[in-house]
Amino acid sequence: MFKLEHIVSKFIQGCCVLCLYVFTIAGATYAFAVAGLYCAYLKPQLWPVIALYLAWMFIDQNRSKHGGRKFGIDYTGDLFAFRYARDYYPISLVKTAELDPCRNYIFGYHPHGFIPEGLVISFGTNALGFQNKFPGITPHIGGHSMILWSPIFRELAMWVRVVDVGSDSCRYVLTQMGPGHSIAIVPGGAAEALDTGSKEYILTLNRRRQFIKMALETGSPLVPVFGFGQNDSFHIPANLEYLKSYKTGCTKLEKWLKILFRNTLITFCGKSIVIPGLPHNKPITVVVGSPIQVEKVYNPSDEQIKQLHAEYVKGLTRLFEENRKKYNISEDTKLIIQ
Repeated sequence: MFKLEHIVSKFIQGCCVLCLYVFTIAGATYAFAVAGLYCAYLKPQLWPVIALYLAWMFIDQNRSKHGGRKFGIDYTGDLFAFRYARDYYPISLVKTAELDPCRNYIFGYHPHGFIPEGLVISFGTNALGFQNKFPGITPHIGGHSMILWSPIFRELAMWVRVVDVGSDSCRYVLTQMGPGHSIAIVPGGAAEALDTGSKEYILTLNRRRQFIKMALETGSPLVPVFGFGQNDSFHIPANLEYLKSYKTGCTKLEKWLKILFRNTLITFCGKSIVIPGLPHNKPITVVVGSPIQVEKVYNPSDEQIKQLHAEYVKGLTRLFEENRKKYNISEDTKLIIQ
């Protein structure tokens, strides 16, 4: 009986994780929009519904730039699907320092992974008890504006506290929403996603300084966060390495096509051949580091930005080195910041 319950539980966990990946990929590729138009083509009676939804999107277009959804997110964050997704890997959240609930923080999550499920489950839901570990801190997740224009998916994203990662949106969260409201971003972005499955932890960070400038302008402490095991969900065959060449000499269109193509292929390099989109269920431990205090500067100079960036990299590296043995990261695995 116990074995049967275990099998059923694992099956449900896998289904929940698969849904998370399918919804994310469908949203990023605007598949919901294509499906909606196709359904309307088959059934013209659906056009009024689509027109109403598009009108709603137009009216609601600035919601993601003004703190996102403000009602119902606690309910959606408690949904059983997120708890099952948490248990699939499993994902855990580790606190290493106290955070002042009167401050507004900028959390930097590393690495991106194929999909940063460690970030979403930890900061976007209640599955790991973030607000119990950090009382008074209300996290928001910064997402690319592209996904927040994707029909249907934008609603799902905002229900897990996703807001536009643009500077105006982040500044609104940090300065207009009150004490404790904080923003969690993935500085490496899509470029870092291309290094998913590498034997090393390769972080795209050296040229990412906009969030450093934001921290100085708002006086928000920086908190490095590392997802140990985040890159282990998928492996990448060596013959896909050439797709990394998008980083130089490509137009924006070529860049996005290569990212889409490569990430689509990554989904076939997961745990199962029968269900190719299912990632390896290897533990992901999200470790929240100590805050780096920042003095507010209205017009920071390049030197001040460079200095704080170096301090952030140092804090992130220290967080990695101090915790690598606890979470079974071998000495051969290097942290490469590029």
